[in-house]
Amino acid sequence: MASTDYLKFQEFDDAANLLAASPNATTVSIGDDTSDGKQGRNHRDEDDLLGNEDSDKTELLADEKKLAPFWTFEYYQTFFDVDTYQVLDRIKGSLLPIPGRNFVRLHVRSNPDLYGPFWICATLVFTMTISGNLSNFLLHRGKSQYHYVPEFRKVSIAATAIYAYAWLVPLALWGFLSWRQSKVMSLVSYSFLEIVCVYGYSLFIYIPTSVMWIIHSEILRWVLMCLAMCLSGSVLMLTFWPAVREDNRRIAISTLVAIMVFHLLLTVGFGLYFFDPPEMDHVAHTLTFPNITKGPVQSR
Repeated sequence: MASTDYLKFQEFDDAANLLAASPNATTVSIGDDTSDGKQGRNHRDEDDLLGNEDSDKTELLADEKKLAPFWTFEYYQTFFDVDTYQVLDRIKGSLLPIPGRNFVRLHVRSNPDLYGPFWICATLVFTMTISGNLSNFLLHRGKSQYHYVPEFRKVSIAATAIYAYAWLVPLALWGFLSWRQSKVMSLVSYSFLEIVCVYGYSLFIYIPTSVMWIIHSEILRWVLMCLAMCLSGSVLMLTFWPAVREDNRRIAISTLVAIMVFHLLLTVGFGLYFFDPPEMDHVAHTLTFPNITKGPVQSR
């Protein structure tokens, strides 16, 4: 009979009576866990909507970068710590911009780098100058008064223009966005390194375009110029629109227009400065005058 008593259901006292009997007891609230779980799920859902699937990895990488002082070599070494697959994935993302997908959050935020932007700019400098020299040589070849002279000065001009665009424009844009975010709360913010990545990888489309500009067809050049400008500009627009859409409508539109104006100036400058149009002829033309003989003036 004693063993059967253990199988019977027993009634427990209320929680208040139990706490009164043992005030030092530890209690667990299931409702709190449920609410905390819901909040955790809500935060995860927000992260998924904003594209922060790798937020934990991003924070860990950011903590690792903060360990080294900025005057040491190890600090800058982290900016070049990327593999080939990451660089190719970012190049692919810059060539195929998709509306609704943020380039920074999908490709850059987990590990922003300077390796890709640096070498893309360096490659663009040489492809632009070499293609321009070769195009001008083929255009004027065979003309008696044309002597080919390599234009090495265009290398320094191209390097100055491209690296200034890839570094100074992002610096100015980062400063402006930081100033505006101190006045208007925005859910999207970018660091200076992320903006440099966007501008650097967006210039990759101009490398194959500059090679194709060797073809002596003015219509084809302008078509390729517009195509490259639209693809590269779309990456910039889709990236920076979420950062300014919470701001005043006039300021947001003015910011995007300024970004596209600088982008347009760079693209048109490439085509007009480094490549001669086919209808231009640098051969000096000799002027011929009619031979008019006048007779002696007769006096009356």
